[in-house]
This record gives sequence, structure tokens and C-alpha cells, in this order.
Amino acid sequence: MNSDLNFFKKNGYLIKKNLITQKKINKLNKIINEVLSKENQKKRKNSINGTQSYDNYHFVYNSSTLKNKDILRLNNPQNRHKIFYDLSRDKKIISIVKQLIGGSVRFHLGKLNFKLPNKKKGSEIGWHQDWAFYPHTNDDLVTVGIYLDDCFEKNGPLKIIKSSHKEKLYSHHNNENFFVGKIDTKKNKIGIKNSVSITGTAGTVVFFHCRSIHGSGHNQMNNSRPLILFGYRASDAWPLINDGNPHPEVDLDNYNKNIIIGKNSIKPRLTKVPTIIPLPKKKHYVSIYELQKN
Repeated sequence: MNSDLNFFKKNGYLIKKNLITQKKINKLNKIINEVLSKENQKKRKNSINGTQSYDNYHFVYNSSTLKNKDILRLNNPQNRHKIFYDLSRDKKIISIVKQLIGGSVRFHLGKLNFKLPNKKKGSEIGWHQDWAFYPHTNDDLVTVGIYLDDCFEKNGPLKIIKSSHKEKLYSHHNNENFFVGKIDTKKNKIGIKNSVSITGTAGTVVFFHCRSIHGSGHNQMNNSRPLILFGYRASDAWPLINDGNPHPEVDLDNYNKNIIIGKNSIKPRLTKVPTIIPLPKKKHYVSIYELQKN
């Protein structure tokens, strides 16, 4: 495991092939298809594009018009479906997370993303650092991506800029000083050429540091590509701002129930980490897709 930890510390990410069995992937995909077809059958009223209604389990769409409406994301699938909850606590995943963030683990967030197919514009995600969205008292936070489908260059894989987690925190605000959740790469002279495509077969799991610069390209294929993202934080990393995920001031009991490994304590660990508060926003609690459009 030390070699994994050293690789992660140096590069800001770690890839584990075939960590999740094909049998489990098939089960997950079956549930996802059921959930999607149920949602797509609903006579949905026009909703504001991408706005989240914070019962913490909700769909995010690419459009507010019924005609071109496609699901971009299901937020917090683990809140309603046992199979996702169990996956978020999977022993293989948690044992790696524990090593990478220093021994304690608190669940932070869950997302089921759908990379839309080519003709739907492929839902690109601009370069960003997750840390910009949810600053904490220390940066022992990791995002875990689980591939439910084979992912290769053509269907817009996650791309990470190697070792960028050791560099500065970049501004994710626009020229009018609104938080827009993406980095102006030209202005900041960020070498995107140094990025690594995180490709892999279904069952591959990628772990990346909350300060690693990452994004994802255009899906040139004709089918949607699903990806599960789970976020974890050290149990003594306390949020500086409410990002709509389990938050101590909203519900302390629930916040503590999300501790997977470690002790419940109200003493945060404070480290010297660069922080920019992700405010003001034009709209609160909107998805990254909506934010980055601004």
C-alpha cells in the first residue's frame, strides 16, 4: 500500500483497475436503468435548469424545456438506494481512502453523473479543483470515481493535471467576481498538455485529491456514459461553508452518522491550506454544469 500512497502523494491521483467486480457493476447498471426509466416517464414540469432542491436526492437536467431535457446527474443516490449506500461504504474503497487521507473517513457526498452522448453536446466539464467548492479546515479530502462502463479517450474521460494538488488554489471566479466553478486556464497559464486521461474498463476506480485540477472532455460516442462519484473527508476536516452536503450546523447527528472510520469530535484540525470562499454565486445550490455556463 505504501507504493500507492507515495504515488498519490506525488501525482494527486491513484487508479485501481477492476476494484469492483463485473457482477456488482451489472447490478448497479440494472438499478440505474430502472431509476432512469422511471424518472423519464414522469410528466415533468419545467424546472429551472440545474437548480437543486436540497432534499439531497434529486436529478439535475441539462435544460429547463421538456423537449430537450436530459438527465445530467442524480445527486446522492445513496440516500434512497441501498446498493449505492453499500458501495459508498465498500471495504475495498474505504481501506484505500483511509490510507490516502490519514486514518479517519467521513462520507461527504455522492453523485451519479451521465456524460451525455455526442449529439447532446457531450456535457464537458471545465477545469476545476473540488476544493474551490467546499473549503474545509484541512485538505484531507478525496474524490472517488467508479467506472460503470468502459471509459476511453473517445467518450470523454476524466482528465487530471499531475501533481497540481501541490500547487496553488486557483480562482474559480469570473471577471465580475462571481463564483463560476472553473479556472480561466489561459489567464492562469495552466499547462493542460500535462493532463493525464483516466481511462479504464468498467470496475476501475480512481481516487483523486480535492486540490487536483481536473475536468473532462467531450463524449464523442452515441451513448451516455455513467460515472459514480463519492467524496470523503477526514473526520476532523470541518467545512467552512455549507455546500448542501451533510453539514454539522444543519444536522449534527446526521453529520456524525457519516463517520465511517474514526471518532466523533468537535475539535477540527486546522492546517495551513489556501482558501477562497466560493461566494458570491448568482444562484445558490446549482450544479457545476449550471455554474460553469455563467
